[in-house]
Amino acid sequence: MAMINNHSSVSIERERSWVIDLEKKLTCNNAANLCDEEIQWKKPSIFRLPEFVKMIKPGVFTPKVVALGPYHHHKSDLQPLESHKERALHNFLKRGVKSLDVYVRVMMGVVEKLQCSYVDLEEEWKNQDNFTKLMIIDGCFMLEVMRLDVNHCKHYAPSDPFFGSHAMKHKVPYMRRDMLMLENQLPILVFKKLVSIEMDVDESEAECIVTELVVRFFVPRIYNKKDNLTEFIKSIHGFHALDIYRRSQLFISSKTPQFQIRKLPAYVTNAVMRSAARQREAGIKFKRSHSSALTTISFDSRRGVLTLPEVTVDDSTEYEFLNMVALEHIHAASGSDVSSYVAFMGALVDSAEDVQLLHRHGMVKNGLGSDEDFAKLFSRMSQEVIVDQGGNLGFVQWEVEQYCQRRWNKCCAYLKHTYCRNPWTLISVFAAGFAIFLTLVSTVVSFLQWKKV
Repeated sequence: MAMINNHSSVSIERERSWVIDLEKKLTCNNAANLCDEEIQWKKPSIFRLPEFVKMIKPGVFTPKVVALGPYHHHKSDLQPLESHKERALHNFLKRGVKSLDVYVRVMMGVVEKLQCSYVDLEEEWKNQDNFTKLMIIDGCFMLEVMRLDVNHCKHYAPSDPFFGSHAMKHKVPYMRRDMLMLENQLPILVFKKLVSIEMDVDESEAECIVTELVVRFFVPRIYNKKDNLTEFIKSIHGFHALDIYRRSQLFISSKTPQFQIRKLPAYVTNAVMRSAARQREAGIKFKRSHSSALTTISFDSRRGVLTLPEVTVDDSTEYEFLNMVALEHIHAASGSDVSSYVAFMGALVDSAEDVQLLHRHGMVKNGLGSDEDFAKLFSRMSQEVIVDQGGNLGFVQWEVEQYCQRRWNKCCAYLKHTYCRNPWTLISVFAAGFAIFLTLVSTVVSFLQWKKV
């Protein structure tokens, strides 16, 4: 009986301990106001992805060649590149006049801020010395890779496996892909500090230099347009390379004709959209946008014209888009523009016929081999992704469907596609119509003559 009472008292003590701990946490949470919580949630910009996100497409979110930052640092298959990172640091320091100690002191001054950029750091990386070393080595390595061109390669042997001219064609494309993975990011502050010390400029100028470097390496399309580049660099402040890349895909130059961004009416709860081929059957026409920004999608309901930006796809497209979608999924400040675009295209492109239709209007550049592969790509990427119904694309979807449901549009489109696609068919229709017209005229004339008699 004593043993039972003793066991009961231990259980009560454990319960009390659990209750006390929970009450302490509740007290602490109540003490923190919403403003403090908002500041706390805004600090991280680099995240470990939950398993259900990785299951969408296994392998798309995991680096294959190089680990950057703490999350994949100790993976055995990525270790061979660690010695090459140190060579990059050596070359970086050798070209400058500042010692490594200067970089360490400056980076130690912001190490806590850098650590706050990551969610769920392991104990090893909570150590400031370990974390600072990681940021400097990985940061210098990434700078060296992004700077690789015909001139910069001269700092390395021509046959260098990772920094020579040969590597630019055969290794850099794979490293570039790894550098755009969400779990493989470095805070932009790392590069700002490194470049600021290296070039002896203030952080504002260093950020412009870094942004231009990222754009040149990841988005040559923008870099080759000098006017757009200058405007982009001055207006964009990204968290890391992936975020700068995401913003570049949404960037609209002030010189581009602007269109009104509208939202769904309050009474519409959900908007669906049919594929491009089916839209065409309903009378919708397609037009290429003046801008390549993913957000320049609009619909002219009066003329039935859907305007879309040109999209280029290749073997890296899935990696890039899904990591941008993952960033928007986790980071509240990133919005949902890329996610909405992926879902929109997933609905628009359902088959090879849809791809061919868009290709004829100059909206598609397919580097995958077949139109079927293009359609399957967007079908895969749009799984578990939805259009923001409160955004512009939600309104476009709704407006397109409203247009498609009008009977007059369906009838006109049917007549056009059935009788006007082939010139001989059109001539036959015209001849038949003219014959009917002559018959009617002949009938009327005969009737009038009969009446006079």
